[in-house]
Amino acid sequence: MKILITGATGLIGTEVTKTLATAGHKVTATDCKSGDIPKGVKFVLGDLNDENFIESLKFKFDAVIHLAVIHEQFDDRGLKVFEDNVSWAYKIFAKSAAHKVKVVIYASSLSIYGTVFSDAWTSPEFAPFDESLPQHHHDSYALCKEVNERTADMWSNRSKTAFVGLRMPFVNTMKAIEAHAIAQRDGNIKQMEVAAKSLWGYLDVRDAAQGIMAILDRKSAGSTTYNFGAPDTTAPFPTKAMLAKYHPNTKILKDIPGYGSLTDCSRWTAAYGYQPEHLIDRKKLGI
Repeated sequence: MKILITGATGLIGTEVTKTLATAGHKVTATDCKSGDIPKGVKFVLGDLNDENFIESLKFKFDAVIHLAVIHEQFDDRGLKVFEDNVSWAYKIFAKSAAHKVKVVIYASSLSIYGTVFSDAWTSPEFAPFDESLPQHHHDSYALCKEVNERTADMWSNRSKTAFVGLRMPFVNTMKAIEAHAIAQRDGNIKQMEVAAKSLWGYLDVRDAAQGIMAILDRKSAGSTTYNFGAPDTTAPFPTKAMLAKYHPNTKILKDIPGYGSLTDCSRWTAAYGYQPEHLIDRKKLGI
């Protein structure tokens, strides 16, 4: 397939670009900064705020993977985070639809549910939670993710391009994920609170790439978003104990055995079949 990927030199983008190239796809990669680009991949340096640059991409692709994003939270730059993330997605979605790209895959986020970056302590209404969990936005990043999902819906209604959004949790290398788990195990209060607000979710970057590959391998239609994360948590204690301590008002809908994830990803699994394979080795970490 001929594929365009934005945000190609970021953490997820680097892994996805490498995975696409290894699979033999013809890849055009773009970002506003250079990075580790595999042999055979065409890299185009450019800024998605530049209309001329976007026009130069031509959009003669079978698929577009949109990963370019400002994900950091800045107290004094909330508008910048919102404006760039929303405008980049709108432009990429619009060009893809206009040029009849078959499928656009884009990064949404579990932060859309509102707990991750809220100033006040917030909890999910119920667990395990599927995509119907109410969204209570406390930050511009969560808000821009909802706007992008609705933008995908609009362009899907106006074209035959399919849009697939992935609501992913904390995505990183296994080394970084294990360090996060170890910090909680060792009682690092700050890390324990960060993890609790993130609902202890995680996803190895290799699994993020393979999830995108699974979408490319199947035919998609319409506009759909999916929770997509590991089936367990980074927490040092079983999930029900962590909920009782940090989210006592969350209604438990069904039993969550052991260290099971709060995130229900069954809709994703039913649609695309892939389940994360790179999981925390609790025995090795002593948790």
